[in-house]
Amino acid sequence: MTQLQRILFATDLSEPASHAQKYACSLAEQFRAELHVLSVIQDVALVSPDPNVPWVIPASSLEEVQKSLEQSLAQVPDPAWSAGKSVVRVIRTGAPYAEIVEYAKEANIDLIVIGTHGRSGILHALLGSVAEKIVRKSPCPVLTVPPKGHDFV
Repeated sequence: MTQLQRILFATDLSEPASHAQKYACSLAEQFRAELHVLSVIQDVALVSPDPNVPWVIPASSLEEVQKSLEQSLAQVPDPAWSAGKSVVRVIRTGAPYAEIVEYAKEANIDLIVIGTHGRSGILHALLGSVAEKIVRKSPCPVLTVPPKGHDFV
């Protein structure tokens, strides 16, 4: 039987991520695994319309974003669930899929759990799919949880 010791829950704090969190927490509980909660601050230079002219965010604004994200992640998963369990919370800056894959390698993660937004068509083509890239590049299995459908019981 496969033993999961470290589970990575990658979150953007969206509703689809919240849905996936149920799976991550349940699996961490079932396997008595350490739960890693990772959120990535999108590198602004990566979303600039012109790669030669990246947008510049003042350091103070980036610090505010980081602090706000730290406060939000302190509640993920719910502190009542986290009590007495091993939970590691991490914030990275960069391309989300790359940071998630890199962290999984560094922390020797056994399973990544990530929610999907369920985009298709032109939105998928324009925005790409973080989950899809993670599945292709991941050093470990990835559980993708769609935003709608069968609920975890």
